[in-house]
Amino acid sequence: MRFAIPLFIVLLLLSAIVLTSGPGQARLGPFRVFGAFSSGDTAGTAATPTIQVPDTSLATQVPAPAPAPAFAAAPIGQRPYIPILMYHYVRAVDQAADPLGYGLSVTPNQFAAQVEWLRRSGYDTIQMSALAACIHGEGACPARAVALTFDDGYIDAYTAALPVLQEYGATATFYIVSGFVGQDAYMGWDEIRALRSAGMEIGAHSISHIDLTTLNHDENVDQIARSGAEIAAQIGAPVRSFCYPAGRFNAEIAAITRDVGYTNATTTIQEGSQDDLFALPRARIYGDMSQEGFQATVAAYLP
Repeated sequence: MRFAIPLFIVLLLLSAIVLTSGPGQARLGPFRVFGAFSSGDTAGTAATPTIQVPDTSLATQVPAPAPAPAFAAAPIGQRPYIPILMYHYVRAVDQAADPLGYGLSVTPNQFAAQVEWLRRSGYDTIQMSALAACIHGEGACPARAVALTFDDGYIDAYTAALPVLQEYGATATFYIVSGFVGQDAYMGWDEIRALRSAGMEIGAHSISHIDLTTLNHDENVDQIARSGAEIAAQIGAPVRSFCYPAGRFNAEIAAITRDVGYTNATTTIQEGSQDDLFALPRARIYGDMSQEGFQATVAAYLP
């Protein structure tokens, strides 16, 4: 019986500790949110998803990418407009058989002529993450540049667009629908990693290319954040640029895109200011656009 009282006291003290320990105590292990790790949380505060790969040992290892082409910087304090051009396919399409596909496609010869003219006319090319850094005041701004963007992740981005970009020392941003990777007509992860290794930027374009305005808040967080996290895990690097599927977005979707860690997002709006990094307009390049029309489109924004 001489141990009964001390044992009772020990049990009483343990009960008091449990009852007075609040939910704000540090947790015993990291938790995962859309591919990111955090060491803890605060009671009552939802974790903010981030688009990064904090532990690169968990990511697919890829060679270090080639550096993006340098550009001539604008004078300090100046921010010239940077036209953002929107592409989908680089391929030959029969207009009569597939009018929609024809409109979304430029031929390899068309694309080569366009990129060759940009270089010959003194235009640099810039990636979307660098454009965002310029607009946000965190990096140099190009004096005379355009941003080339490719939506959806089609296989011809690797087989047709990349060789032209490499030939003329140009760069581009490729937006990947993570759930479509490896499907028929789409790039696989090997091709996407090869793009990055060649110095291209890889951005996210949702998981399933759904109209984000039809989803609720949590579904949008999943489509926007998880797509970037999945891509980042495959290429071994953060994904900073997002493209709204079919250009469909609203203020809430733009806020989610910013809050989960992207630095910029593009739309299908044809013209407009570049002051809002999460509503950036782009000029669509059509299949029936002549070389003169292409040159006029670029020059209209940046002579």
